[in-house]
Amino acid sequence: MISFKNKNATSSDFQEEFSIKLVNKLSQHPDISAVELVTNYAYAMQMKYHSYLISITPNKDTVFIQENALYSKWTEELNNVLADTKLPLIESFAKAKYALDQMFLIITEKGKLDYLYHKNALIASQHLQKLLNISKATLSRYVTVGMEKVPDVGHRCYPYHNCFYWSKGVWASRIQVLYQTYRLRNRTKEDVIQELQAEIKEFQNNYQGTFEEIFGDVRDPYELDEPDDYFDWRDALEELNKKQHE
Repeated sequence: MISFKNKNATSSDFQEEFSIKLVNKLSQHPDISAVELVTNYAYAMQMKYHSYLISITPNKDTVFIQENALYSKWTEELNNVLADTKLPLIESFAKAKYALDQMFLIITEKGKLDYLYHKNALIASQHLQKLLNISKATLSRYVTVGMEKVPDVGHRCYPYHNCFYWSKGVWASRIQVLYQTYRLRNRTKEDVIQELQAEIKEFQNNYQGTFEEIFGDVRDPYELDEPDDYFDWRDALEELNKKQHE
């Protein structure tokens, strides 16, 4: 079992107390900017979860919707979680992170938050598979649909709080929806082109040929056994051509 306790109890108590005081001020909805709102909550989380989390920063592509802070049910949820001293650390962090990511989604039109964790907050795939009682293939599928994985840090690259999210069906579904929402709004032109190319390649592999080779002589697509494939393939080709010439 991984321990995230700070050996310096006095320092740990001070950071916890500072985090609670900061959250109490934020719960009063001060007149601050959206950037300050994110900065303050990020700092509160860094103080509360100091043995687990190093920093939280908006990435360079972030665009805020408006200048003034926008309070929502997610700021209230974040206040409640950060002020709760009885929740286990991993559950507390997981719930706070989800609320912060939801809050950030509302007040921005592009971008995401980057989380930097301590080394002891990251575990290897084999360890995570054992904790969740899943196969390597299932773990890979989870990553595809939204499980957090830290790049370029070696084999210990899975944040420990994945255990909380992915051991509970409701939370796993929430994380997948949130991940897809961020992915769709942050897609670049290059991302769309790659997705279209992958879709077209899958059609070519399934039908063993190009669109022209398979459907070039078709006059009435509705007479085909799978007319949807015809239209989806055709539309993907047209959209790819359009994107490549924008």
